[in-house]
Amino acid sequence: MVGAQRCRPVKPWHIHRSSVRIRGASQINLAEHLLIPTAPAVLVQMATRLPFAQLVELGFRLCGTYRSGAPSTDTIFDQHPLTTSAQLSAFIGTNPHLAGARRAQRALAYISDGSASPRETQTAILLALPMRLGGYGLGSPLMNHKLPATREARSIAGRRSFRCDLFWKDAKLDVEYQSQEFHSNERSRINDSRRANALRAMGCTVVSITNDELDSIAAMDVIAASIAKSRGKQFRITVERYRERQIELRRQLKLPIAFR
Repeated sequence: MVGAQRCRPVKPWHIHRSSVRIRGASQINLAEHLLIPTAPAVLVQMATRLPFAQLVELGFRLCGTYRSGAPSTDTIFDQHPLTTSAQLSAFIGTNPHLAGARRAQRALAYISDGSASPRETQTAILLALPMRLGGYGLGSPLMNHKLPATREARSIAGRRSFRCDLFWKDAKLDVEYQSQEFHSNERSRINDSRRANALRAMGCTVVSITNDELDSIAAMDVIAASIAKSRGKQFRITVERYRERQIELRRQLKLPIAFR
């Protein structure tokens, strides 16, 4: 940033200085003498400060349709994404010389567009990250993927398409995060049942994950093994001290360390 040496830090803001030229759009002009970084620039800057899983989580938030801040604030849903994984890749590709660019590039391999909630993001990261990072090594899913319904599926659910929370296209596998907020009444349960039956009629495997299951290491171990089997893979722990790595990943994602 030109003239960064004259900038004064103002709490709670933090100044990032760069002595090299930044290519592409890196700042947004909010007001006179007030510039903030674009979403891709934020990811690269924070790559020098955040633990890896939190960096991936930040990428999901930037590419997602929700806004979440401090723990005391409510999450806002159905928002327009601040950026896309393609835009992140383009910015990193044109600025490989920036501090944090290489680490941001590694994180980008696990960042998906379209997550609709913090819990969907946590689920995707746990399942996608490799075992050496404490994940289950199942690869990155498509988030909230729109799947056109077949005629048979439409007759069951009365819908022309389905939106799958986490979807592995190669295995036609839909993993649904069942939020208590949106799946707590009888009508929701009926709709969920019809939806699941319709997807099964289309040859899809449907796996549901509840709040309690996401918070339980033992439950997620079993679910991950089931997902691996559905993808035609054998679930085997291939790294030393896996449980320690797993616990550290959950700490970074602020998930409970529980085996119930």
